[in-house]
Amino acid sequence: VSAAAEAEAAEAGGGEADGGAAALLPGTDGAGGDSTGGESRGRLALSPRTPALVRIPRLGATPPLLDSLLLLGAQPLLLCFLRGAVWAHELRVVGLPARHAFTGAAPFHSPACQHGLLLADSAGLVRVCALEPHPRESRPTKYDSDWPLSKMLLKGTPHGVVLLPADRAIAVAVSVREQRLDEAMPSEELTEAERAALDEEETRRAARPPPPRWREAYSVRLLDAESWATEASYALREDEWVMCMRLLPLRDTATRAVTHRLVVGTAIQQGEDRMCCGRLLILAPDDSPPSSSSSSPPPKKAKAGGECGGGDADAGSPAATHEAAAAAAAAAA
Repeated sequence: VSAAAEAEAAEAGGGEADGGAAALLPGTDGAGGDSTGGESRGRLALSPRTPALVRIPRLGATPPLLDSLLLLGAQPLLLCFLRGAVWAHELRVVGLPARHAFTGAAPFHSPACQHGLLLADSAGLVRVCALEPHPRESRPTKYDSDWPLSKMLLKGTPHGVVLLPADRAIAVAVSVREQRLDEAMPSEELTEAERAALDEEETRRAARPPPPRWREAYSVRLLDAESWATEASYALREDEWVMCMRLLPLRDTATRAVTHRLVVGTAIQQGEDRMCCGRLLILAPDDSPPSSSSSSPPPKKAKAGGECGGGDADAGSPAATHEAAAAAAAAAA
C-alpha cells in the first residue's frame, strides 16, 4: 500500500512524494520515515484478531505429552497429532455447558498446573485448565482413537459393567479361568468289581495323567469411580455364570421409598445332561463392617442385599429377606 501511494504522489507532485505518502499513511513523519525514528516505511494499523487455531505444544497430565492444536469457536475441538493422523476430540470444561464457546487460548505451565492451558470466553473470563489425569489404577489415557481411552488390567474376562452413580462406584462382572479338580466317586456306592476297575483306572492315570480341565470362576467386582481401585468382590458359586446385570429401581413395601439396587441374573451350568437353574441376586454396597458370624465376609462396601430364585440369602445379612420380599412385591406390581 505504501509503494502504491508513493508512486501516485511521485506522478502528481514530483518531489512531494514523501509528503503525499505521509498524508495517506498515519504514523509517519513528513520525510516518509517512521514517527519513532526508524527507517522502515509506515504500515496500515489493523485491529487485533484472535486466531482460530492455537498450538498447544505440550499438553497433558502425564507423559507422553500431546502436540495439539486447539480449534476455537462455538464447539471447541482439540486436534491431536498421533501415529501420523489427526484425532479430533471435543473440548469440555467441568462446570460449563457441553458446548461453551471460547474466544482465546494459550499454553500455560506452572508448578500448580503443569502442561495446561488458558481459556478465555466472550464474557471476558479466563480459566486455567488442564487435562483430567487418568485413574490411579489404569494406564495412561490414549488419544489416538475416536474417544479418549483408558485401560485397566483386570486379569480376567469382563462380561458386564454397570455404573452406580449414587455410590460413586463401577460394578464389573469378571470371570477367571481356574483348573478344575477331578472329584473321585464315593467308594460306598461302588461294588467290588467297580472298585477294582476304578483302582486300575487310577493306576493308569498315574502313569499318564490326563490333560487338565478348566472352568470359569465368576465374580462381581466393585471399583471406585475415580481411582478404579477394587473395593470389594462378590464371588459366585461353582459353575455359576453371569448372564445379565442391571441397575434397577426397587420400591420398599414398608416405606414406599424407591432405591436403586444392582440386580445380577445368573445361570448354573453343569452340563447338557442336567437341568439348568439360576439365581437373581440383589446386591447393594454397604458401609457397615461385615458380621463376624459370616464364614467369608465381604470387604467394606460389598454387602449382598439378597438373593432370589435360589431360595436362600446371605449369612449375616438381615436385610436379605426384606429386600427379596420388596423385589417380589415390585415385580408383582
